Amino acid sequence: MNQRKLYQWIGKVSKEWTGFSRHFQTNVTRFSVGIALSHSSHIRRIAGCVSGKAASQRRRLQRFVATSWDMQTFFSQWTASVVRSLKLKSIVLVVDETKLKARFGVMVVGVAYEGRCIPLAWRVYRANSRADYPSEGQVGVIVSLLKAIAAGIPTSMSVRVLADRAIGTSPALMRGIMDLNWTFLFRVTRQSKLIQTDGQEVTIYDQVTQAGEQFVASGLVFKNRGRIPAHVRVLWGEEAQERWALVTNDPQLTGWEYAKRMWIEEAFRDLKSHGWQLEQAQFTCPQRMERFWILLVVAYTWLLLWGLALTRAGQTLAPKRRPQGDPIRRWSLFREGWLAFLRLHSP
Repeated sequence: MNQRKLYQWIGKVSKEWTGFSRHFQTNVTRFSVGIALSHSSHIRRIAGCVSGKAASQRRRLQRFVATSWDMQTFFSQWTASVVRSLKLKSIVLVVDETKLKARFGVMVVGVAYEGRCIPLAWRVYRANSRADYPSEGQVGVIVSLLKAIAAGIPTSMSVRVLADRAIGTSPALMRGIMDLNWTFLFRVTRQSKLIQTDGQEVTIYDQVTQAGEQFVASGLVFKNRGRIPAHVRVLWGEEAQERWALVTNDPQLTGWEYAKRMWIEEAFRDLKSHGWQLEQAQFTCPQRMERFWILLVVAYTWLLLWGLALTRAGQTLAPKRRPQGDPIRRWSLFREGWLAFLRLHSP
């Protein structure tokens, strides 16, 4: 494992982002490292952890988040960098929203990877305010993010999109994904209906009544909102508290692939209390927070890749064993990479 190359990863990939100045690239590199060193999303603390006078670096960081960067172009180029770095042959995307206290909502689309989810595109808006929500609505926001990501992915690559019921119970979003020639696996609400091939209408969720059961069928979903041809999977794991009612346009899926959706929740914890303390950020402007996420996400991805390199080199703790015998990491790849980075900077 070449730690020097790992250390230079941000600078290397930032040079791939055409249309962005060297100044932009330098700031992304500088302040992403500052975030990792400071364990913080507070501008003063980040500025105090990079070379140069803290006051000057604070003003530099403030100017960075105040500048109106082309976020759609960044998302496309960032996606291309991540796909190349991870050497992906197929992609599983997860869509979810997280709240930053009562101040902001953030709609995020990320790539599921090794128990985590790397954000590829996001939109920040004021939380709990209909008046301030993006005018294109939730589906419009998500489809716009997906299109930006699509521009950074080879057209030959297969892409699957996962979403929970608050987002996935949407025929409009399903159509938007099918227009991209991608597949979806969405959880839907308890009230969602299926018109089976024999014409019988059933409530999807009710087709399984106890743990260990499964239901598989095909037909039309959303009778009153478009009648979309789809395949239904209702799963209730032996130890699960409730069932999954799932809809997909891929007949090959069993439905258990939906488990990867939970990985984005782990990533949100990493960005918040387990890592960058995101809720410490003092921004009041959604657009500035959106630009600040560039630095958070680049730093997060960088250290996750560092942890991956350590694991492949056999330089991490041996995994624990579950009662069933299968291995589980003691720490996430992100934490492995972060701790290794901090050890290099310890006094």
